[in-house]
Amino acid sequence: MKLKTRDIVYIGFIAALCAVATTIRIEIPGGAMVHLGSAALFTSSILFGGLYGGLGAAIGSALFDLFGGHTQYIVFSFFIKGIAGLIVGGMTAGYLPPSITKPTASFTRILSALIIGTIWTAFGYFLAWWFVLESAAVAASKIQYSLITSAAGIVVAIVLTPKLQSVVRRLFTKN
Repeated sequence: MKLKTRDIVYIGFIAALCAVATTIRIEIPGGAMVHLGSAALFTSSILFGGLYGGLGAAIGSALFDLFGGHTQYIVFSFFIKGIAGLIVGGMTAGYLPPSITKPTASFTRILSALIIGTIWTAFGYFLAWWFVLESAAVAASKIQYSLITSAAGIVVAIVLTPKLQSVVRRLFTKN
């Protein structure tokens, strides 16, 4: 698939949304944080599909880490969040941008995708923390924050997605 200017603009918008949403956070002692980046990732992946959601989440999360002083996690976040976007978007909207002929995923399918994306993210960050912090025990103690962040993201995505679907469909029916 060749990316058009429109595709690049949408991916850039999603990346910016993910980076900014991640700045809306609560710092937890020990270097962890609970943030709204997963809410942006989940919502945009359901609405725009795995390609846009995955690339947007990968770029946005890496940019947050770069500019937020978490440089040791840039590569990890790029792949962890990018794959989470691919998983959620692929399971709910497909991998390519939505069209008006695609049926809307059922609530059960959306919830399943969000849970699988949450599990992947927690596992990915467990490995990242283990590598960076050189302790599986410390890494394991941080999983709860990943799960809380994803749970908040799930709630936001479930509330926002139905309200935004018609807007996104209109974007893709205009040429």
